[in-house]
Amino acid sequence: MKTYLLAIAITLAATPSFACTAEEATAKATELSEKMQQLAATDPQKAAEVGQKMSEAQTKTATNLDEACAYYDELLAELK
Repeated sequence: MKTYLLAIAITLAATPSFACTAEEATAKATELSEKMQQLAATDPQKAAEVGQKMSEAQTKTATNLDEACAYYDELLAELK
């Protein structure tokens, strides 16, 4: 029984329905943009550093929404 439940849990975790959607990526990008504007007003140097990381990542994650969402989450956590 435990093996069966574990198999179901793994299957559900790997299901693409839990993947990042374009709407989620856009919402995260918007939130990041707002936080970047706030940061630029208080700490322009850090905003420039994060902005550079963000621009480098945009070329790497442009075609993969899951990577983009993960990177947005990483940058948002760094800004908190």
